[in-house]
Amino acid sequence: MDEGLAKEARANQGKGKIIIGITGASGTIYGLYSVQILRSLGYTPIVIISKGAERVARAEQGLDLFEELRKLSSEVYLENEIDAPPSSSSSITKTAGMAIIPCSIKTLAQIAHGISSNLISRTAINMLRVRKRLVLVIRETPLGTIELKNALEVSKAGGIILPASPGFYIKPRSIEDVVKFVVGKTLDVLEIEHDIYKRWTR
Repeated sequence: MDEGLAKEARANQGKGKIIIGITGASGTIYGLYSVQILRSLGYTPIVIISKGAERVARAEQGLDLFEELRKLSSEVYLENEIDAPPSSSSSITKTAGMAIIPCSIKTLAQIAHGISSNLISRTAINMLRVRKRLVLVIRETPLGTIELKNALEVSKAGGIILPASPGFYIKPRSIEDVVKFVVGKTLDVLEIEHDIYKRWTR
């Protein structure tokens, strides 16, 4: 995290906890940037990452995702730590919401069918059980009938499906601009105030 974000984080402390799940879909940069921004805004990010996410981050960004996240959060868990605090509904009631960003199609399917096979899907299912806000940022394209049905089931259960689709009215000049838009939309749905992307005006 750059010095500007670090200073902002020190100035904004204690706004609550947000859970971020990062799966092995392409676009782990979305998850990492989400954690950076949440911290800068004064939130406490609780992060869960999959083995696939670690592999994708090495391939796409050339970094050790776990080590990078440990610089930003004191609570970083691997998907196989099924006994970690987020696995319990009594623990997540103290959080403001959860975003899985990016969310793999496998994770979407697990949540849609109530299969809590790892810490990410278990935590997400718990969020739905206790009526906490859950956002799944789907990057995969195209989506087939099965994926659309799974997305519908999650939506019916109270989750929010947010495709990682950038808006070009912001006139992006870099990958960072696109990332900011998708992350910003995610924060909007989590009802977190920010100004990381330019909003539409006439």
